Formats: sequence, structure tokens, C-alpha cells
Amino acid sequence: MTIKWSRLVIPCMAILVASQALAEHSVLTLDRIFKDVEFKLPDWGPAYWLEDGKGYTVLEKSETFTNVSDIVRVEIESGRREILVSASNLVVKGEAQPLKIEDYSCSKDGTKVLLFTNTKRVWRKETRGDYWVLDLKTKELKKLGGKAAPSTLMFATFSPDGQRVAYVCQNNLYVQAVDSLKITQLSKDGSDTI
Repeated sequence: MTIKWSRLVIPCMAILVASQALAEHSVLTLDRIFKDVEFKLPDWGPAYWLEDGKGYTVLEKSETFTNVSDIVRVEIESGRREILVSASNLVVKGEAQPLKIEDYSCSKDGTKVLLFTNTKRVWRKETRGDYWVLDLKTKELKKLGGKAAPSTLMFATFSPDGQRVAYVCQNNLYVQAVDSLKITQLSKDGSDTI
């Protein structure tokens, strides 16, 4: 009789332990939502519409380098994909790895790309970093900011004609010519409160 009883108790205990483990895993907790990667979707973007509205550009993992991205142009109607900026075009002289793009924007005429790299968090978002301009025709890569310390530029944007870039550095406004890299300081009263 004890043999029959043990045959019944052991499977029941196994089922009880398994159901307890499943119950604990099925409880939705804040740690499971925000701390763990259980519900994290694959990264996608940023993506931007092209000026003509016929497609968009998006960051996609490079096939030739690890942990960096290419900028890919996607046509909406055909679904055709083309690498607009290859990670291989983002290798700075003297470096082995390409720049890691965090964000980017294209000039209105589509001949240049403004790249945001080497980012640092300012309060909630990574808004401070380095900016580079890549000329899509010549593949020339130029760093903006002159002798500014690394990761100190913010909110860079192309002028409407794509010939200059405006940005904030240490709470002052600057404009820099893309071709000559000449910097013009527009404000001098920036501080931690202004």
C-alpha cells in the first residue's frame, strides 16, 4: 500500500511545484516590464521621410561591422532598399571602427547627412554629443565644433540651404560653415541658468 501511495504523492508534488513556478512567472511585475528584457521589442529607427515623400531612411545594423549601423533608404512602392550611408564611410582617419550613429538628419537637397554620435545623457535624454557632416558625393567626413570638448554639442540642425549647421555648445549658440568649418558664435551670455 505504501508503494501505491508514493506513486500518487510524487507526481502530485511535481505538478504542485510546476504550477507554483508557472504562477510566479505569470504574475506581471514592474521588474518584468521595465527591468528585464522580456517584453523589449527589437530596436528600430530612427526613421525619417524623404523630401519627395516616396520613401524613408532608417538605421539598420551593418553587415560588415558589429555594433554600428548603416543608413538605408527604403522606397515605399517597390520596397527597394539601398544603403545610403555605409558604416565603412564613417571610419575616421586613425580609427579602426566606424562612428556609432545615434541619430541623423539629411540636408534638404539630399547631398549631406548630419550625424549625431558619442552621446551623453542630459537629464532624461541623450542630447549632448558630437556632430559630424558626411558629404554623400565626396564621402568626406567632417567633425563640427572645432576644439570643443567631446560630447558637448547639442541640437545641431542644417540651415535651409544645407551650407551651415547651427548648434548649442556650453549654453551658447553657434553657426558653422560646412565647407570651410568656420565657426561664428551667435551668443555669449549662456550659463547654467540661461
